[in-house]
Amino acid sequence: MQLPVRIELQVEAQTADPGTAGFDDVVRETLTDPRGWQGAGFTFVFRDDAPYRVVLAEGPEVDRLCRPYDVGGRFSCQNGPVVALNADRWRNASPKWTGDLDTYRRMLVNHEVGHLLGQHHPAVQCPRRGQPAPVMAQQSSELNGCLPNPWPLRWELDCAARHEEPLAPGYENHPRSSCGPT
Repeated sequence: MQLPVRIELQVEAQTADPGTAGFDDVVRETLTDPRGWQGAGFTFVFRDDAPYRVVLAEGPEVDRLCRPYDVGGRFSCQNGPVVALNADRWRNASPKWTGDLDTYRRMLVNHEVGHLLGQHHPAVQCPRRGQPAPVMAQQSSELNGCLPNPWPLRWELDCAARHEEPLAPGYENHPRSSCGPT
């Protein structure tokens, strides 16, 4: 049995308005929910001086934090120790999203923190139409017939539990995951 991997995070909102209120609580609740990455042996501890950061910011700041990735002021990213979440997406979700806003926010946290944990986009974005999408699929762009889903699927947890990928990968052409549903 593998010991849990402890991830120390600071949660930082660089914007304050009614649409982003409660950001800290949603991040903490999502990452400590037993349906999430804990099922792959990760535990999350929140500290103001933690080495990893989850930041909610406006588009231009997310662009800066994500460089050299090009997120075009619209998307979010993980870049090294930083998970940068776009505040406009936090407020309004994505035009392609078919679920509710709370589900989108939790998916966004789990997806980008999944990258921090070394997870990649799956080779097949929607393995089975009408079934929940993998959380590491690019659900903000296209669900491809899958249902909106904020939580890692069992096979995604199994892949992450192997701890084969490094934490907090830096800029590179993120490969598609070689791990998939069985």
